[in-house]
Amino acid sequence: MNLKIIFLSLIFFTNIFASNFNANKLTKEDINKLKVIKELGQKHGLSYSLMAIAIKESSLGRYQINVDSKDYGLFQANIKTVLSRHNVKNTSWNRNRYAMRLVSDMQFATKNAIAELTYWKKVHKNDWRKVWSSYNGGWKYNSKRAQKYSRDIAKIIRELKKVKV
Repeated sequence: MNLKIIFLSLIFFTNIFASNFNANKLTKEDINKLKVIKELGQKHGLSYSLMAIAIKESSLGRYQINVDSKDYGLFQANIKTVLSRHNVKNTSWNRNRYAMRLVSDMQFATKNAIAELTYWKKVHKNDWRKVWSSYNGGWKYNSKRAQKYSRDIAKIIRELKKVKV
């Protein structure tokens, strides 16, 4: 019971951080992490999307494990999707191994987020609103939840562009 209360609190605070994001309140550590993400995404034209998703999904790495949804890492990649992308059998051992890698290896987590965004970018022919919606909702990109997610990502990107990252 206590674990559920803590988990719900974390979700609540994560959503507040993402919804009320203010780029002027970023710490030095946050800015350094954003610069690394920006550099990793530049070659793919995904820098701002990746930075915004890291803010929205994990509050820049503050909350990297979601046991209910089975999403892990800086970008909250779904473990089944990651296993499938890497052609790895879905076993308890592999789920744990890849979840730990998503949490502990920023480059691995970023490569998976890039692969996911690139997939949806192709599917939606560069319609960023749909790309961001699908990152969160998959094929249910028209759902209210996924559309709100997309609006939040757009808002975070606008905020990020106001500061030098």
